[in-house]
Amino acid sequence: MNSNRIRVGLVGCGNAGRGIHLPLLNRKQANYQVVVCADAMPESAKKLASDSGLRAAASVDALLGDPEVELVVCATKPPSTHRDIAVAALARGKHVVVEKPMAGTPAECDQMIDAAGKAKRVLSVHHNRRWDVDFLMTAEAVASGKLGDLRLVRNEYLGDFAGSRYDWGIHLADQTMCLSAGRKFVEVTATFATANPKSPMDSDGFFTARLRTEDGVLHDLSMFPGVMGSHVMPGKMPKRFVVVGTKGMVYQDWCQRIEDAFGKTRDFVSAEPKTWLNDPSSMICQFAVPDFYDALYDAIRHGKPNPVPGDQGRRAVLAWELICQSAVAGKTLRVDL
Repeated sequence: MNSNRIRVGLVGCGNAGRGIHLPLLNRKQANYQVVVCADAMPESAKKLASDSGLRAAASVDALLGDPEVELVVCATKPPSTHRDIAVAALARGKHVVVEKPMAGTPAECDQMIDAAGKAKRVLSVHHNRRWDVDFLMTAEAVASGKLGDLRLVRNEYLGDFAGSRYDWGIHLADQTMCLSAGRKFVEVTATFATANPKSPMDSDGFFTARLRTEDGVLHDLSMFPGVMGSHVMPGKMPKRFVVVGTKGMVYQDWCQRIEDAFGKTRDFVSAEPKTWLNDPSSMICQFAVPDFYDALYDAIRHGKPNPVPGDQGRRAVLAWELICQSAVAGKTLRVDL
């Protein structure tokens, strides 16, 4: 057993804490040990502790002050709860992971980033969909240069479960920021089926948004109800990603994890004869989602890059906020993103 394991305190014992972070960390027991949990509802913490062999802290504040804890994982809802927990944990010398979205507003994100800088600790945002196979394959195609200069990137997800706009919209925004390869966005146009002018972040129903970069690359992100097929493709779901460049196009099927890959494809259409993409390494090697915690361990223990630093988490929050504002206003917004 690794004597240099990171001891973890889990804050939030609901679906994200119990169902996502705890299983991921337990798969990485060579590098992590979850030792204690806490929740705003103490009974939830006691139940998870009993079920999982953990200690239940008397309160969230008690966990943040626990000398055994080196890393605090904040898996609470709503995202407006993240700022206070993260800032308090960082002030006590803990490294911090927060579930996405990073916080409720960009201003809250700024306070968290400032606290991490002062504490000289790692603050990371759990944007785990960066490790989905369909995204890895799309990003790999973009990075290959075989597509030429990018002109259009489409990022579309089908889903219509309760809270899906909150749960998936921020993922699409984050993936879009990554695929923009550092470009600045200057324009956004969006629409929701049900816009909420009093609380744009709570807008619901299907949505679609178009972001334009300063050099004219269009990034479309959409979320539609999950229907099997259409009059164009009967019985077949739309592509998860479509990327258009001056030298070719890539169509990528939905494929979150390696075990989802059977029957899924990545198709490359070249504008130049006898040009093709190599077999994607991301399809050959490993399961996708747990890689966030591998990278985080290296960041904390070996000073390697933070897998999702705070400024990137903030950018996704700001992007989603601007998308909601455009939808509520019903017009294109000039932005600095």
